Amino acid sequence: MAPSGLAAPVSLITPLIISNCQGSCGCTVPSWPKEPIKPGASAVIKVHYDTKRVGPINKTVTVTSNSLGGTVTLHIKGMIEAAPLEETFPGNKPAGAVPVEKTN
Repeated sequence: MAPSGLAAPVSLITPLIISNCQGSCGCTVPSWPKEPIKPGASAVIKVHYDTKRVGPINKTVTVTSNSLGGTVTLHIKGMIEAAPLEETFPGNKPAGAVPVEKTN
């Protein structure tokens, strides 16, 4: 899974307490600070996504806290591309290859 992070300053009078973060599916896994975030401070919510799933992504993370609205939904959009393939040339031998003798 590849990590991604979101950071935002907190502009409240009292500390922000994030009680839960929930990804829209099992391939989107958030982690968040468990300690209160002081007014004026910043915090990061990290989101891991299963990058073995190639193609476009459109996921959400629902953040529950003691803020006035109670919940905020973060939208994550992106494109996961396949890893480049390694080319093998006929004259190249794989690392650690041992020559084999032909027997008749």
